[in-house]
Amino acid sequence: MDVLTLFLVFLKASILSVGGLSALPLLHEGLVGTGAATEQQLIESLAIGRLSTGPNGLYVVSLGYFVLGWAGAIAATLAALLPPLAIVPAATMLRRQLLSAPFAGLVRGVAVTTSGLVIATGIGLISPVATIFAVPAWQLVLATIATALTVQGKLHPALLIAGGTAVGLALGR
Repeated sequence: MDVLTLFLVFLKASILSVGGLSALPLLHEGLVGTGAATEQQLIESLAIGRLSTGPNGLYVVSLGYFVLGWAGAIAATLAALLPPLAIVPAATMLRRQLLSAPFAGLVRGVAVTTSGLVIATGIGLISPVATIFAVPAWQLVLATIATALTVQGKLHPALLIAGGTAVGLALGR
């Protein structure tokens, strides 16, 4: 994969996502699906994104690095930054339309759909076989507990990550 193709894969994911991990399904399809990256590299880039400072969506920098080194990291960074920087002047000009009920419905629809795609991709990443039936029971239990605790919002995400790390170290093989 050349730098321009990699840039276009990340740009497409950035344009069609709503932040955070919502680009993950498109990046999985565009990079892992084509053989440019492996499942392991995708998982490692997610871990790096979670453990490093800054927004969670910056896992794309390490993913770009895994695919094409520094040139890939730069291409991924530029592709991730371009759409948000372009939308600022557009939002300023269209402020009234952005506050309308149809646009609010559009945003809710995109958010719910993206959530479903992220969950489906996450289920596929839990196990190397990428089928829910091959996932060890402890992983499903851990994912369910983490989801329930996240929805309630009473625990800091860092505690959930630390707990998941401890369980993964204790039970993972």
